[in-house]
Amino acid sequence: MTPSDELPKAFLDELARLESSYLTETDPIRQSGFSGGPERWRAEREPILDAIDSDGDLLDVGCANGYLLECLLTWGAERGLHLTPHGLDCGARLIELARKRLPQYAANFHVGNGWSFQPSRRFRYVYTLYDCVPPELLEQYIRRLLQHTVSPGGRLIIGAYGSRSRGHAPFDVARFLDRAGFAVAGTTTGGNPPITAFAWLDA
Repeated sequence: MTPSDELPKAFLDELARLESSYLTETDPIRQSGFSGGPERWRAEREPILDAIDSDGDLLDVGCANGYLLECLLTWGAERGLHLTPHGLDCGARLIELARKRLPQYAANFHVGNGWSFQPSRRFRYVYTLYDCVPPELLEQYIRRLLQHTVSPGGRLIIGAYGSRSRGHAPFDVARFLDRAGFAVAGTTTGGNPPITAFAWLDA
């Protein structure tokens, strides 16, 4: 695919469909696209913090309703970390919910996607799922984030969620990064047995 500043229309249409699906729910976890309940939610998402070893700004690309960020702030505080949340999502209605969820940080939430996002600043930590772009754009997407979104000396965290109900293992993020020539700084998994996978790169 020829690089451009726009994602394919079919992919964007699917993101819009996901937003509508999330908004049919009232429970914040289900509204985040997860149906496994609060215990699994924490067990399968908290390991993101294994990549975070200091205070700083955390940008969640594809933040949905902001609930994951809210949880990471709480769980991080339990580890002695002070994180400042920032969020980006294609869904304007989801971003509205995120701003209401974390009103003191409302100005830190933006409508857009990680592929074409042009931040006015960079962030110490950036978290994104591997499927925020089509597979053929993943390597270039990661390079864009490292070059334009992650602060020098910062860290890019890439996650993948499998599905117990569908019997799908998470995408092997670390293997993909290694094969693409990136120097993987660390990896971790979530759930028992593991159903989420995370790997990170230092900028």
